[in-house]
Amino acid sequence: MIGSRRALGLGTLGVVAILLPALVPTYYLILLSSALALAIACLALNLLLGTTGLVSFGHAAYFGLGAYAGGFLYTLCDVDALEVYLLAGMAAAGTAAAVGGALCVRATRVHFTILTLAVAQIVHSLFIAGIVFRAAGGVGRGLFLLGGGGLYVPRLAIGGHVPSPEAFPTVMFYVAAAALALSASLLRRVTRSPFGLALRAIRGNPTRAALVGIPVRRYQWYAFVISGTFTGLAGGVTGLIDRQVTPEQLHWLFSAKLVLAAVLGGAGYFWGPAVGAGALIALRETALRVTGYSGMVLGALLILVTALAPGGIVGLAARLFRGPGAEESSWDRPAPPGEHG
Repeated sequence: MIGSRRALGLGTLGVVAILLPALVPTYYLILLSSALALAIACLALNLLLGTTGLVSFGHAAYFGLGAYAGGFLYTLCDVDALEVYLLAGMAAAGTAAAVGGALCVRATRVHFTILTLAVAQIVHSLFIAGIVFRAAGGVGRGLFLLGGGGLYVPRLAIGGHVPSPEAFPTVMFYVAAAALALSASLLRRVTRSPFGLALRAIRGNPTRAALVGIPVRRYQWYAFVISGTFTGLAGGVTGLIDRQVTPEQLHWLFSAKLVLAAVLGGAGYFWGPAVGAGALIALRETALRVTGYSGMVLGALLILVTALAPGGIVGLAARLFRGPGAEESSWDRPAPPGEHG
């Protein structure tokens, strides 16, 4: 019964996603695409935050690398395939996460968070100072001087065909939706697998997890690499939507935005960070239109959510609509022990 309801719900979402571009103005379609891409990054971050219990303020590095790698590939090697762009970004982000994660997981709790921040700022400095650009010689140096550390991303070919300017927002919406669907499916399987159960055991009590034979640091490193790789995919999709990559996407403040979205939506729920990503973009857009002070509004909202709804938006909705004692959906919380499907 639950499986049939889930299939019906997913089918309905699929139909809505197919029809949405014909019903929504182009500007709001681009906002929705950005929200879908940000949701991928938030779900990826939550593999560390909500599942493993590690707070990272350095995921902007992998988000930015996911966009920059494809941008360099196009600019320096004239590769204009969207598929290659995204794969290159995932590979670059995953490699960087493997290196950075190996260093960060050696520390615990607040020291882990500080190390992730330090690694991200090192990566940001390499780009903002132009050091990465110099590796490409005079061409790279020229790119840095011309763009101030940013890169232009054109409309890339999908399956060998370059979409027209009119069709591009619709195409990118479908790309972002497909990337989110694939990422969510894979990350859900990870969180509900025996490996995911081990990560939650580490979150609960690392010492006890080590005593029962779980290789704590190695599993934390695996989670870090997986999280960084999917964050790179989100960065690549965002670069394509925005048609540019800037050093701001590498700054630690962008990492804070990802953490804010996860907490806002509900880090203890699988879909919570994705809901938080959508809410963050909607609130930012509304605050800019109404008050012009998006940072102040978002800060006040975070205080309210933390004080009144520590479970985030999804947790609050679950309490209001499910009722006390009702069974939780498997899409809300991670699977309990013994349920890996």
